[in-house]
Amino acid sequence: MPSRRHLLAGVGTLLVATGTGATRSADTPHEPTSSPLDWPMSRHDPRGSGYNPDVSGPTSDVEPAWVYEAPNWFHGASAPIRLDDMVYATGGGLIACSAQDGTQGFARSGPYTSSLAAVEAPSYLTRTLATTSTGGLYGLNAGGGIAIPGTDRGIGTQRWSGPPRNEYRPTIEHTPTTNPVAVDGTIYTPVVGTNDLVAVNAANGSVHWRTTVVDDEVISASFGRPAVDDDAVYIANWPNRVSAYDRTDGTLLWQREREEQMQLSTSVTDAGVVVTTRSGVALLDTDDGEPIWERDLDGNATSGAPAVTTERVLVGDGLEEFHALDLETGEVEWSIPFEGETKPVVADGIVYAVERNASLVALDVDSGEERFRYEPPEVPLSPPIVGDERLFLVNRSRILALEGSR
Repeated sequence: MPSRRHLLAGVGTLLVATGTGATRSADTPHEPTSSPLDWPMSRHDPRGSGYNPDVSGPTSDVEPAWVYEAPNWFHGASAPIRLDDMVYATGGGLIACSAQDGTQGFARSGPYTSSLAAVEAPSYLTRTLATTSTGGLYGLNAGGGIAIPGTDRGIGTQRWSGPPRNEYRPTIEHTPTTNPVAVDGTIYTPVVGTNDLVAVNAANGSVHWRTTVVDDEVISASFGRPAVDDDAVYIANWPNRVSAYDRTDGTLLWQREREEQMQLSTSVTDAGVVVTTRSGVALLDTDDGEPIWERDLDGNATSGAPAVTTERVLVGDGLEEFHALDLETGEVEWSIPFEGETKPVVADGIVYAVERNASLVALDVDSGEERFRYEPPEVPLSPPIVGDERLFLVNRSRILALEGSR
């Protein structure tokens, strides 16, 4: 019988041979750059726009191109991501399936709940997928690792875990995790259960810098998804604060207290930082956080997010309307009836938004005209992502690909 040492050596050899969990050698070529079809993180890009100008989605009534029925442990609500020809989703674990036909690539159970953020990790043959849960930040293997027969686990699936480590404090939020952002080998995210923002090395989970956003030693803050541009990281936290930090070292650039409660979302554009509050939208100057314009929409939104194109801000007010605002001026271009919170996305002149967590609605960006509506048999329905004339969504125990009906 082989010794334990020989068994472990064999596993190590297999890891190197498959490239699923091992580090690359110095002369191994780096993997190709991203495809235009990729949707590598929530809200599509580090800036948090929810907008991909390089893809198109369906414009008329849709039907499932395929439906992936997940294992019993999977319960998803976070938006999926797409890398090359694979769709990845979280919900009590990590699932990968083919974007073409929904064929399972792998399914690994684990404490992973937030949406993923994909990042190149030079030490590995495959990308690292960052995700958070109440346990902290995790770096996962986009290749899945090596399956352990008879289980939903794998060797090398989880590459590393990051902060917090026994730092957790109570939070006023029922779901305190937020979606991480990844760019240039670094992951930016609030530290779950604390009041800190952190920049982490995607290769090994080590901390580049960490800063305290809120000085409270008892209760942890509620944060939104960060937005990252060339020089800064922008983040909103409850109840009414927006902060900007130097991307390289975490130095505070500015911090502003808003007059009303925040909706906990930020999107950075060439025009400024778009922030949403319970009742409306504002555009802040990236240099100092001062408002360029503010628009009261008479709303009551707490957990949605805007989609931002080069010309418009598209946002639900949390009550009964969905709006398109001019990005430069904040003037309302159109409004239509729409119920509840939403996190819309935009591609090729169409904005896709989930209403009441149950109905996917497609609207013309220029006019607000409804193009189609899709209601799945299960709820909730995650925010969609767009690519290759299809929409991809998580639908509780399923992953869906929707395409135009013929």
